[in-house]
Amino acid sequence: MIQRKYRIVKTGGWTSLVREVNDLLEQEFKDTEGYLFTAAGRWQCLGAPFKDGEDHCQAMVFERDED
Repeated sequence: MIQRKYRIVKTGGWTSLVREVNDLLEQEFKDTEGYLFTAAGRWQCLGAPFKDGEDHCQAMVFERDED
């Protein structure tokens, strides 16, 4: 089974958007005992960054495949 969680990251500038997106992409997800999940998951970008009024945005999806 594949689990997905969607999110739109909104910031006030391109630099802060890049920083926040990179933080999500580099994050490791561990269980409560400190071990990496057996079903690894990670954030991925969906399409290109875009502007919504004054906000700079990036659509993201967290995908995790469970056995």
